[in-house]
Amino acid sequence: VVRLPHEPVLVCVCATAGQGDPPDNMRGFWRFLLRRDLPQGALQHTRAAVFGLGDSSYPKFNVAARRLAARLAQLGARALCAPGYGD
Repeated sequence: VVRLPHEPVLVCVCATAGQGDPPDNMRGFWRFLLRRDLPQGALQHTRAAVFGLGDSSYPKFNVAARRLAARLAQLGARALCAPGYGD
């Protein structure tokens, strides 16, 4: 995870679990992305794509993927493509 700012391309596929929670195997990655000492431009050299897996019958449909796409953009990642949200 600490090498992420040096990666040129990042492709993320994530599910939304429970009531909008990220899946267990994403928690460490998410904690890293939320670090206060991570500068806003940390991912300026990274192109990223996000695809979420969810169930549209839930009120927080694909919220983990939506938050992930927003956070990557905040950190300066440029979109490889528009985020996708699968049902």
